[in-house]
Amino acid sequence: MNNINLNRNLIALLQLDGIGRKKAKTILEQIQQPENLTFGEMLEVGKELNLISTTMGTEPLKKATAAADTIIEINDKNDIKMLSCFDEKYPDSLVFEDSPLMLYYQGNLKLLKSENRVAVIGSRKASLKGMKFARNTGEFLADQDFVVISGLAVGCDSAGHLGCLKAGGKTVAFLPSGLLNVYPSENAGLAKKILDNDGCLLSEYSHQETIVPYKFIERDRLQAGSCNFLIVSEFSSKSGTIHTLNFAKKYHKKIFTTQMIYEQSIKGFQELNNRKISYEVLEEQTLRNLIKKYKNNKSFVFL
Repeated sequence: MNNINLNRNLIALLQLDGIGRKKAKTILEQIQQPENLTFGEMLEVGKELNLISTTMGTEPLKKATAAADTIIEINDKNDIKMLSCFDEKYPDSLVFEDSPLMLYYQGNLKLLKSENRVAVIGSRKASLKGMKFARNTGEFLADQDFVVISGLAVGCDSAGHLGCLKAGGKTVAFLPSGLLNVYPSENAGLAKKILDNDGCLLSEYSHQETIVPYKFIERDRLQAGSCNFLIVSEFSSKSGTIHTLNFAKKYHKKIFTTQMIYEQSIKGFQELNNRKISYEVLEEQTLRNLIKKYKNNKSFVFL
């Protein structure tokens, strides 16, 4: 497969106004061997589907291909790898409804092929108890050889990553920004530490794209879709954590928390009840025993 040619064409396609991953996927679904098509041939398919204007001039097309070439050149200089959903290296854990079309990553992508992957999530403005729980959970998961997945946000995300790293574990961070523009900027050091410890940073977005609110929600779906199950720390009824848990429901992923976190986040869990999002509240030791059993059985065995 000509991955270089295909990646260039896909990146260029996504540079066109009005074309996001969903429309791009619709175009590609009509093509049996997209790696063999030129960019112009892809555009013709898009025009036939009325997804690309038949009156589009040559200037936007030149800009799109030039932008793609620039993105690829800068990625190469910064050791940022690119991967499309057509690549044989594309992780099965990222194959779900509305999965990414293109991925940009640094570090150990094989972590997403681990049999044991847990998302540790929670509020950016958690209490000390919430932060400690997220950090201790990340540390315990690392001790049990689980890959910890989170979103590099301040608060509970950072605590989960740091706990995992403290125990010598490996962690994966999905970003709402390009990898050259780590967001939030105060976690650039944490991002480097993740890579230095054989972890992985991933994004759907190139360094040229701006950070806008909907990309945080899109990032949340990747955390929920790529894990085996989720452990949630403290969050409020208006927290962005709700988006991740909503995606967990959509992708049929179990959600766990402890009695202490439940009591700290009662309004958040009431919102989950309103949305009919299921979750399990356990004592912390019971949760740890459950994690150990999952590791051995790849299924949930309740005591």
